[in-house]
Amino acid sequence: MQVVARVPMRVDLAGGTLDVYPLYVFEGGGLTLNAAISLYASVSIRTRPDHRITLHSTDLDYHEEADGLEALSLEGPLSLVHHALEHYRPEPGLDIIITSEAPQGSGLGASSALLMALSAALCRIDGQAVPFERLIDVGANIEARVLGIPTGKQDYFPPLYGGLSVIWFGLDGWKHETFRHSDALIRQINDRLVVSYTGIPHSSAATNWAMLKGYIERQGDTVERIREIKEIALEMRAALDRGDLSGFGVLLSREWNLRRGLADNVTTPEIDRMVTAAARAGATSSKICGAGGGGCMTTLVEPAQLPAARQALVDAGATILPATLVGPGLSLEVRP
Repeated sequence: MQVVARVPMRVDLAGGTLDVYPLYVFEGGGLTLNAAISLYASVSIRTRPDHRITLHSTDLDYHEEADGLEALSLEGPLSLVHHALEHYRPEPGLDIIITSEAPQGSGLGASSALLMALSAALCRIDGQAVPFERLIDVGANIEARVLGIPTGKQDYFPPLYGGLSVIWFGLDGWKHETFRHSDALIRQINDRLVVSYTGIPHSSAATNWAMLKGYIERQGDTVERIREIKEIALEMRAALDRGDLSGFGVLLSREWNLRRGLADNVTTPEIDRMVTAAARAGATSSKICGAGGGGCMTTLVEPAQLPAARQALVDAGATILPATLVGPGLSLEVRP
């Protein structure tokens, strides 16, 4: 039996960091807006007649084998995979191949997307249903365990649900909401969207921790910035709901200007140069994906200025990625 799972990654639009527990508890609830994009993580799992486990990452060019689950170390480049296997504990041996289309350190939630694809495939291998709610909560706990610090949950929703999402966080858990007229919004945003890679790998875990620590310790204006980011997320939800793409662009720019002051190294001189180059070419807004410090960037520009903005980003050192917003989330294929 073989199961192939494929999921999209995401760009975050507003309200990032508010998905990190317990920040949204402190703030009386939070919300995050994000969208699935056409860069994918894939997992292929084939059962074996023995208990042996083989793991191969095509993008990392990495391979390892173990005689069974108990012999599999929880450390190493594929530690998230190891911990997921330990949790779901599949009965047969498995040959697992994983693939990610994102650049390393992309800020597109690539590791979370991979974890959702793997978790869904393991459930199907075991003959279970694929409960999105459980996969998200378990996935966030696995990632927090691996990283050793609090993590957010927003990255897990686009791989499973796809499309444009609002995720509400509160005392009683989370709630996922899909925009009205989502397909039309996706088309309109794609007419204005550029996703580029800055060439600077990043790790979001340390930056998110610095933001949470700054909030708890009341460092500088961190609390005020977080609260304004929450207000912008609410305003952006309303703007997108009424199809106000101009207002959406202004809010994306405001979000970035607030976020870049939340912690050291959220932005860099190289990133600032790219943002400025895009703006001079007509872009209304640019924002680093994820916690910042590098990785990928989203840029919004009116359709007529799109070619000029893309060229300006390339001239400033960015690489344009073939990424657009997409509607479908998780796809599962079962083969004999």
